[in-house]
Formats: sequence, C-alpha cells, structure tokens
Amino acid sequence: MSAPTTPAASAAPATPTPPPTPAGMLRLFVGVALVGIGGGLPAHTRRALNARGWMTDAEFAEAYTLAQLTPGPNAVNLAAMIGARLLGGAGAALAVVGILTPGLIAMLTVTAVTLGLPGGLPPAVQSGLRGAACAALGVMLTAALPVLKVTAGIRFGPTLAVITFLLLAVLRADLLLVLAGTVIVGLILHRPRSGE
Repeated sequence: MSAPTTPAASAAPATPTPPPTPAGMLRLFVGVALVGIGGGLPAHTRRALNARGWMTDAEFAEAYTLAQLTPGPNAVNLAAMIGARLLGGAGAALAVVGILTPGLIAMLTVTAVTLGLPGGLPPAVQSGLRGAACAALGVMLTAALPVLKVTAGIRFGPTLAVITFLLLAVLRADLLLVLAGTVIVGLILHRPRSGE
C-alpha cells in the first residue's frame, strides 16, 4: 500500500522566474507604452511586472510612490526606477527609452497629420476623446490599488491618506508643504526603534 500524498508533496515545484535581461526590459516598456493609453502606464507596468514575476506589489507600490514624489513625468520616473532596481543604470536607460519611443512616434505622426486641419481635430474625434477620458480615470485607479493596499497596512496610513486628500483637494493647500508635512509625520510615526 502506497503512502498517501499530501497536497504539498503532490504540488508541482514552482518554476523559478528568469531574471530580466536588457532586451526583456526594453520589450516590457515598449509594450507598456503601446497599451498605456489614458494615463494607464502604471497599471499596465504593474500587470506586466506581475506576469513576469519581476516585482511584488509592495515593491511596485514603493517605486510608484517614489515616482509620484519625484519631479518630472511620473511614467518616465516609474520606468527609470523600475529599470534601475532590476538592471541598474542600463536598465533605467532602456526602460526610459522604451516608455518614451512609442509615444514620441505617435505624437509626431498625429501632429503631422492634424497640423493642416482647420479648427483642429474633427468633432467626431473630439467626442470620442471625451469618452476615452472617462475610461482613463478607471485605468489610473487600477494603478493606485497596490498603493492603497500598502497604505491600509501602514500604521495611521489611511488617516494620513485622508488628511492629505482633504488638504489638497478640499482646502487646496500647497502640494510641496503637504508632502513635506507628511514626510515629517511619517518619519516621526515610523522611526526605527532600537533593535530593529
């Protein structure tokens, strides 16, 4: 009589995730840029990284937060941070080239085609873009989900998020002052304890 198999023993061994290569990094960000319409680059980046097993949601949330707080275009900042984290300086350069090239080509093409049109874009295209703007909001919210999950697990995280939202959206406080204040509060609340 054979010994009973346990679920752990009968489960197939997990295949290790192959590390990113320079070509893989470039392909990832070109692909993200091609589908990242309407501000959805962070959401598509997260999905692509998860599919490859190159980053956890917590690591992505950290990179996404830093990209939001760093001056410059958020999508480019995010690409550079992820590229640098995974492949160093060369990875950062490849990620930035990958994220910028498709959009640059598309904008140059659209500009060349529409430059001679009197009155700008045709009304049908303008109407379509209004509908796409609504979809863009949904895409952007999917990128924020990992950050929301991390925030929920941080001591006083939800409270700080709500206060920050109220200060910026309702009271229209200065962004840099609010960010400086939340960084200081975060340092006080989460300072390392002795022995950590």
